[in-house]
Amino acid sequence: MRVLVQLPEGLKPKAPEIVRELEEKGYEVILSASPMYGGCDIAYEEAKAVGAQKIIHVGHSYFPLKRTFEDIEVEYIPYHIDIEIGWPELVKELKSKNIKTLSVLTTVQHIHQFPQIKEYFEKEGFEVKVRKGPFCTYEGQVLGCDAYGIHPEAEAAVIIADGDFHHTAATHIAHKMPVYGVNPYTKAFSQVNEKLIRLLKRRRGSLLKALEAQHFGILVSTKPGQWGFKLALEIKKKLEARGKKAYILVGNELFPDSLYNYLFIEVYINTACPRIVDDVEKYKKPIINPDQLQEFFTLLGQDTQ
Repeated sequence: MRVLVQLPEGLKPKAPEIVRELEEKGYEVILSASPMYGGCDIAYEEAKAVGAQKIIHVGHSYFPLKRTFEDIEVEYIPYHIDIEIGWPELVKELKSKNIKTLSVLTTVQHIHQFPQIKEYFEKEGFEVKVRKGPFCTYEGQVLGCDAYGIHPEAEAAVIIADGDFHHTAATHIAHKMPVYGVNPYTKAFSQVNEKLIRLLKRRRGSLLKALEAQHFGILVSTKPGQWGFKLALEIKKKLEARGKKAYILVGNELFPDSLYNYLFIEVYINTACPRIVDDVEKYKKPIINPDQLQEFFTLLGQDTQ
């Protein structure tokens, strides 16, 4: 069987050992050269072009989308990395604030250790409340677009993940509880609420600027887990019913420089990865997500219904 293997940037150096293991199982292996941003990003077009019967998507857990595309199967293989469990300085910080109930999340690389992580905090005297986010496979997992595993009854959230991308997925609770980002390798931690609030203010600023715009570009990604063409058509219809001009812009990669050449567009409405809105400086124009449209139309003076 011919397979197309997708690897995130951090795992591409490990391609020889991954390819060797698959070849030993009898697979003919072709590597995807494209960037891979998450479980939503399935290289269907590349697989179809080379005649692959299966896509092996390494490094992420199953994303809630269909598992076959025109008879091309998708197999998700998480890549697990063990970390040392124990964060005494963080525990000291949490106890100094009299926090007793926590939500703890981590990425798929460490989710196999989540029972031990949860047990560690419980032994330190915390009640750990978690749930499974809508796009996650596991309880206690965090994605860049889904930190909804944070339980609303918790007094603080701890997100164990390398870099800021996963920590800053928690904007929905920015004003409700302290959120701590923890580096799983160095054990360094910091409270990230100020970063979350800055992101919310930036999104709010884009929405307010959009109120004055007349020409909108609706962004649609062909990535299977981000495909929102039907939604884009609905948004276009609603905008044009209110005297606005809307254009649908579709691509697998929504590059800021290429989009910017549509000089007449004043505001982007994003139906692709929801975190695109946080790159507004790269896109050089306001960006709003569909979940902001209700407020947008209300502020215009007309409800979306």
